[in-house]
Amino acid sequence: MIDVRLFAALSMHSTTGRKRFEMESRPGLTVREVIEAEGLKPGDVHLVMINGLRGTMESELRDGDRLSFFPPLGGG
Repeated sequence: MIDVRLFAALSMHSTTGRKRFEMESRPGLTVREVIEAEGLKPGDVHLVMINGLRGTMESELRDGDRLSFFPPLGGG
């Protein structure tokens, strides 16, 4: 299983509204596929972290990975 976490307002953009969920892992599963399965657009996600390290949309996931998504953040 992949532990997936959506930070800040990303859960409001997903089709399920979840902030945290698990997804079944399979060989070749990419970050992009997880994003699209949750109803998000790749442009909604600014930063991808896999087990605390920066990932990309094409990063392949493995069973037991912790995947975190962050939107663009602004501030002043």
